[in-house]
Amino acid sequence: MKDFYKRLAVIAIPMALQQLISTGVNFIDTFMIGRLGEVSIASVGLSNKVFFIFSLLLFGMCSGGTIFFSQFWGKKDLKNISKTTSLVLITGIILSLGFFLPAYFIPEKILSLLSPDINVINSGASYLKIISLSYTITAIIYIFEAVLRSTENTVLPMTASIITVVSNIFLNYILIFGKFGFPEMRESGAALGTVISRFIQIFILFSFMIKKKHPGIFFFREFKNLSFSFTKKFFEYALPTTVNEFLWSLGITFYTVVFSYMGTNVIAAKNVVDTIEGFVWAILTSFGNSTAVIIGKEIGASRFENAFNYTKKLTLLTVFAAVILAFALFFSSGFFADIFNVTDNVKNMIVTILTISCIFIPLRAWNMVGGVGVLRAGGDAKFFLLVDVSSMWLIGIPMAFLGSKVFKLPYNIVFLLTMSDEIFKSVIIFLRIKSKKWAKNIVGETN
Repeated sequence: MKDFYKRLAVIAIPMALQQLISTGVNFIDTFMIGRLGEVSIASVGLSNKVFFIFSLLLFGMCSGGTIFFSQFWGKKDLKNISKTTSLVLITGIILSLGFFLPAYFIPEKILSLLSPDINVINSGASYLKIISLSYTITAIIYIFEAVLRSTENTVLPMTASIITVVSNIFLNYILIFGKFGFPEMRESGAALGTVISRFIQIFILFSFMIKKKHPGIFFFREFKNLSFSFTKKFFEYALPTTVNEFLWSLGITFYTVVFSYMGTNVIAAKNVVDTIEGFVWAILTSFGNSTAVIIGKEIGASRFENAFNYTKKLTLLTVFAAVILAFALFFSSGFFADIFNVTDNVKNMIVTILTISCIFIPLRAWNMVGGVGVLRAGGDAKFFLLVDVSSMWLIGIPMAFLGSKVFKLPYNIVFLLTMSDEIFKSVIIFLRIKSKKWAKNIVGETN
């Protein structure tokens, strides 16, 4: 028991710190941009929805990779870790180009799909064009971080994130507001600061992995070793996770469009809430990622009873942590709302949305750790795809659409309706985990 908690701490704490640091950057970015007004908050928030879809596709693809990384790690099969890294890398770069090209060349058209406000579109276009330059580098960073975490190397991503955060904050400050002789670039300055800091981050990760001869860095020599059978098996599990995240991100983007049509003040409040909530999900996501690594390693080594026992402990710990964090967020919601340069009306909206969100955080945490941490790591990605996507698109989205467009309900009720699918999803995930049908060693005979 003591060894289990020690192992969890070694994996989870660096992950949590890294996520908190990254969330801190997003918070400070939003805070700095917030000094420019509600239109700037809304425009940057909507521009980042493009990255949100892209990042979730990356997350889905890397989740598929993590299934293989962690299970191969359980077998100590370093060669196939390298082969998997090469395959994920190729896919990630192609994916990044698919987002870079429209974001760079037609940013106004992209943003016009998300908001009817011409001021928001014009303000966000320059930000989106510049930030798109970081997409390919971000894809490589995500992949390197995934393979490092899956092989229980969590300190390096955390260290790289700390250096990146410090750089990003400094660069954003001087470029947004025009300090130390630099021109005042406003939203474009925030984007440029992020691009530069991403290059710093990839340099740190790449240098360390070469020095340590980590199996994830030897993808160049493994390109030619990718067989059709290996590639087919990888996409059999990675494609469901990628499609899952893509459809889920489209659903979240649909919610964003609903709120943007309810008014710039509503979408500004929602963007601030998402930033504040990021601190909670930084910690809870570390539990989910740690669960995936631990469960995947046990199943890869064919220690199924250990995987079942660890599942109980990890899901309970995650929900317990979620309850504590939800209470902390609820009691601090007023403080967070006050530090942004927005009207009293928007501040009230922030507090209201946060209050509703806090009620559902434990349930959402259960769905996250159960789905991403357990079912996917156990090779049950197709089942989770079906549950996750169907609950959102058949329950949550229709409810939000009817509430906003047909019944013209206020923003707080519409937001409550966007949470409706979580209840259905939680029951199905619980029953699936209890059945133990999700545990599959998918790397037993992989070549």
